[in-house]
Amino acid sequence: MSREDASQIVEQGDIFFFYRPKVGTEEVSSTEDVQRFYMVTAPEERENKYRLFVLGRKQMPEIVEGKSTSEERNWALNTLTTNNPEDIRKELLAAEYETETRGKRRVAAAAPAGEGKYSIVKHNNHTELAYALELPEAPGPTQREFEIKKEASYIVSVKNPDVQISGFKAFEKRKPEYPANIKQMFGDKRWINVEDPDLLNYENTQLLLIGARKKDVEEELGINLNEEKETENTADLFKGLKVKREQVPLKPLLKGEFPSKAEQPLQQEARHLSKEEAPGRRGKVGGAAAASRAPSAAAIAKILSGADFPKKKSDLIEYAETNKTKVEAAEEVIQTIRELPDRTYSNMADVEKAVGEVR
Repeated sequence: MSREDASQIVEQGDIFFFYRPKVGTEEVSSTEDVQRFYMVTAPEERENKYRLFVLGRKQMPEIVEGKSTSEERNWALNTLTTNNPEDIRKELLAAEYETETRGKRRVAAAAPAGEGKYSIVKHNNHTELAYALELPEAPGPTQREFEIKKEASYIVSVKNPDVQISGFKAFEKRKPEYPANIKQMFGDKRWINVEDPDLLNYENTQLLLIGARKKDVEEELGINLNEEKETENTADLFKGLKVKREQVPLKPLLKGEFPSKAEQPLQQEARHLSKEEAPGRRGKVGGAAAASRAPSAAAIAKILSGADFPKKKSDLIEYAETNKTKVEAAEEVIQTIRELPDRTYSNMADVEKAVGEVR
C-alpha cells in the first residue's frame, strides 16, 4: 500500500450503544417503542474522556450494497462530554417529572444495545468512523433494529456551526463553543474532517455520518473515492479492531435481544427533572442528553396540509418528505411522524392525537 493510500489513526477506544424507551413503554420490541438512541465513545489514549451522542432516526445509517438512499445519511449530536463516567450513567438513568394533567410521569432508563471497539481514521481526503462489535458476538434482533452491524464504517464529518445546512436547522441555536483555533479549521467550508479529535469534545458538535460509499459522499462532501481502495482499507481496519476483553455483560446483550422489564439495567434509580428538562414543547426530553425540542402540532399540520386521508404511516412520511419546504426544521418534523404508531390514520385529528401520545 502506497503512502497516499495509508490510513492514519486519529483516535481509538471503546464504543457503546444505548436506547431509551418512550414514556409509558414498559418493554421495547422495535424502534417504534424507542424515544432516543445513544452512542458513547471512550477514547483509550485520552484518559477520563467520555462523550455522549444522540443519533437521528434512532439508528445508525443504513449500509446497502449497490444502492443509495436517504437512510444512508444520519446526524449525531454531542450532548455531553465529561471526565467522569458517572455523569454518563446519570444521563442514562430513569427520570421522573411532574405534569399538570397526568401527575407524575417516568422516563424509562436507557438499556444497552451493543459494545465494541472503534477507530477514527484519516484516509486520503476524508475521515472514517469504524467499529467492530464485541457484544453481542453476533448481532440479534435488537441490533438489527438500530442498524448496528458486526462491523461497519462511515464517512464522518463535522458541521460548520456558522453555515446553514438543510436538515440541521433545528440545531442552529445550539452552537458548540469552539475556541478560536477550532473555528479557524472550518473557514467557509460546510463540513470538515475529524483530523483533530478535540473537535468531538464540544457539546452541540454536529456530525454527519454517511454509510454509503461513492455517490452520497461525492454529492454531499465533494470528495472522490476509490471504492476498491476503500474496501481494502476498511478490511484492514476491522482486523485491528477485533480486540476482546473479559467482562460479565447482561444476558440480553449477549443474546442480542431486547431485555424484559426485569432485565433492564438502571431502572431502580431515578433522577427528578425540572419543568425545563421534562419532555414536551418547552422542555428537553431526558434532560441534558436531549437532541432537540419537539416540533409543534402546527408544524406537523402544516407539513401534512392537503393530504388525502385515510393514510398509512408510511404514506404520511412520504407526503411530508414532498412538503419539506413548507416548514422550518423539516427533518425534525418528519422524525416525529416517523415515531408515530404504525397504523392507518383517518384524519388530521387522528394524527395529532397520536403525536400527543408519543411525546
